[in-house]
Amino acid sequence: MTVTESLPVVDAVRRALEIDELENGELEIDELGIDGSTPGGHRRVRAVLTLTTNIALAPARLWPLLTRPAELARWLGPVSGDLHEGGRFEAPGGVSGRVLQIAEPHRLSLTWQPGADGAEEPLLLRLDPEDDGTTQLRLRHTVRRGSEEFARQGPGSVAVGWEIALLALAAHTDGWRGTCLVPAPAPTPDWLHGPQGADYLRAWSVRWAAEAIAAGVDEQVARAGERETVRRHLEV
Repeated sequence: MTVTESLPVVDAVRRALEIDELENGELEIDELGIDGSTPGGHRRVRAVLTLTTNIALAPARLWPLLTRPAELARWLGPVSGDLHEGGRFEAPGGVSGRVLQIAEPHRLSLTWQPGADGAEEPLLLRLDPEDDGTTQLRLRHTVRRGSEEFARQGPGSVAVGWEIALLALAAHTDGWRGTCLVPAPAPTPDWLHGPQGADYLRAWSVRWAAEAIAAGVDEQVARAGERETVRRHLEV
């Protein structure tokens, strides 16, 4: 990735959002074979959140940081279980999941299940080499929510968690210094609840509200979701 000028750390991630409204009872088998059908009588939306960034490591060096529990613990938090194809795992925040497909060191397909009562959601990580020796890391998370819930919380309710995770990875690897020219701050709990962390949370929420508006969400609804995202994360 060729950079002609430095980026603010908060903009080291590129964001994209796709939103589709699902019909009641619609049968939907996604690309990973997960049934995302909507229960009858409930209107739901499918939102695909894509976060893309460049990390200053080659894929072969970045891969272990994403797939080995001991390495994950150093930046993401404790991850336990079997991270081989077909295995199950547990991650911070009460998340569990399954490893569906592995193509080392370029592609990792998972399910991501937030909480015991949450539905399995497809999560795809792609690591593509760049000519300058860095890796383009693309994270694609597909979520399904009730229409009212999604309107109230907005995409930031999910996406900001990934913003924090990518910031933690960049801080651990010093992987954004080439694009931002400054070290990324480590998003510790103290930092997240401090002035700079609050500024980052607001900035991320604003950016995801903008993505929602671009995807067709009413601006007032998107801004309400932005405020709810900030409230939820600052109160944790």
